Amino acid sequence: MLSTRPLLIVALLSAPLLLAGCTTYTFPDGSQETLWGVPADDETLTREERDRQAPRYRVPGEMPE
Repeated sequence: MLSTRPLLIVALLSAPLLLAGCTTYTFPDGSQETLWGVPADDETLTREERDRQAPRYRVPGEMPE
């Protein structure tokens, strides 16, 4: 007979690892969508330049520029 306790512990410990790659986007109309991955940032910008930029929104299913 298999004990369900070790399976439950493994499931609970692995859940945060599975969600680590998720990003939730909130669009101007208030809708939200959770997608895999993190949007790429321009690495040539300084911190001050990045802080001054307006938020960028990604349309699900379309490739960003």
